[in-house]
Amino acid sequence: MKLLAWLNERTGLDQVWRVLFARQIPNLKSPVAWFYTLGSAGLFVFVLQVLTGVLLAANYVPSPDHAYDSVKFINEQVWFGGLIRGLHHWGASAMVVLVVLHMLRVYFMGAYKCPRELTWIMGVLLLLFVLAFGFTGYLLPWDQKAYWATAVGTNIAGQSPVVGPLLIKLLRGGQEMGAATLSRFYALHVLVLPMIVGLLLVGHLFLVVWHGISEPPKRHEVAKGAKGKGQPFFPDSVFKDVVVAFLVFCVLLFLAYRIRVPLEEVADPTDSTYNPRPEWYFLFLFQALKFFPGRLEAVAAVLLPCLAILMLLLVPFLDRKPERHPLDRPAWTALALMVISGIAWLAWVGARGPLVNPVVKQDPLVLAGQRLYRELKCAYCHRIHGQGGTVGPELDKAAGTKTERWLWDHFRDPQAVNPGSVMPKFGLLDDETRALVAYVISFAPEPFTEEAPRLFADRCAACHRIGKEGAEVGPDLSLIGRTRDKSFIKTYIENPSLTNPTSAMPSYKSQLTDTQIEDLARYLASLVRE
Repeated sequence: MKLLAWLNERTGLDQVWRVLFARQIPNLKSPVAWFYTLGSAGLFVFVLQVLTGVLLAANYVPSPDHAYDSVKFINEQVWFGGLIRGLHHWGASAMVVLVVLHMLRVYFMGAYKCPRELTWIMGVLLLLFVLAFGFTGYLLPWDQKAYWATAVGTNIAGQSPVVGPLLIKLLRGGQEMGAATLSRFYALHVLVLPMIVGLLLVGHLFLVVWHGISEPPKRHEVAKGAKGKGQPFFPDSVFKDVVVAFLVFCVLLFLAYRIRVPLEEVADPTDSTYNPRPEWYFLFLFQALKFFPGRLEAVAAVLLPCLAILMLLLVPFLDRKPERHPLDRPAWTALALMVISGIAWLAWVGARGPLVNPVVKQDPLVLAGQRLYRELKCAYCHRIHGQGGTVGPELDKAAGTKTERWLWDHFRDPQAVNPGSVMPKFGLLDDETRALVAYVISFAPEPFTEEAPRLFADRCAACHRIGKEGAEVGPDLSLIGRTRDKSFIKTYIENPSLTNPTSAMPSYKSQLTDTQIEDLARYLASLVRE
């Protein structure tokens, strides 16, 4: 083959082949040999993440005004867009799982020992940057989950002593999350982190080839260097790597096809009722924060994670005995099992922990109106619950004074209904007008009977206060209607333990009739004024 000879003369491909594929590795017997494929599977998923990320970036706009709509466009209109986003979404979790399993294999087989200390250190750094990939990519959809989970994450970084405020400014581009935050996270996710991870991978693979693959440890034996001995890397080991990579791809393809990647409502920084939850691989840290309240949060948020990372980096220098079998290193094996069990328990408890706010299904038409209200920048002129401009009327107060017909006509042509109005004619479609009307009407308090305040005094005032009346055992409900709607309150009255298993408030489902609960919920939802 003249072409192959020409390429070899100019690129040295035959030398590359001998170094990467014709090298000798230890004789690996099944099933142990399959554990050695985890690193290659992680590398495959990283390549898949880069490819799907490039395809997603071709249709993504990193700005708060367009990020959510561009992701929605990818899901619904781009050819195979939903499938590509699904592969990227599930690939992020798969990458964390594979990197962690690979590191556990290396740890329990003692493969981090001399002369592979630097290989281990690069592996630890790769794990940290893989987690950083997940954290920075979480914000990009700019939906409620993305916004509030990132807000929690950046607040955790802000717990760092001395440098905490600086870290928040660097991550967010200011004190509050906004356009600068999204731009920085996007740049980190698609430019900075891929470059860093790529360089670390090159260094990591170079060291793996240079030192050779560590042979499986045997009980009461000191493993010797196996570089240049054993079986060829190609074709047996390469075949196993390809098989595992193919199986991983099939699993990711199945998940992307069968389980739609969630996209919640567009991010609303004013929504104080949302329940922020991080991705599953951060749940253990989320739960650990609950054990260190107040000023002690920095211990769980910063001190313990930093100590854990430092410990991982120093493992090869602390465990210097030549034995590598896990049973020959009982202290280190027991320590790893304890840490794994602790992290798994924290993640499990965090996943099952009570939500701060009950999840109440909202009217899709109202949600569409809320989104349109933000898109049209209505808050520049109007206020809702005291937030917004003062040019126009307060919508939550006007909701109960206007009919649906009047609101419809006003939104379609403000000057025709109210001559001299400064509100522009937006040219709304029928569906958009209907959504805005539903949103404004949702602020109108539903009527309640005269029995509702008395019912509160009889049943609730022993623990809760409204104005100057009542006790302070539970939360003050004087302005509960500003942050909780009727459905929310009704759900909580019926059974508080569904949301908070530790709540001392009893269930009133069997103590009050459905009519009384509805009446009480309407009364409490109307409490929006000082």
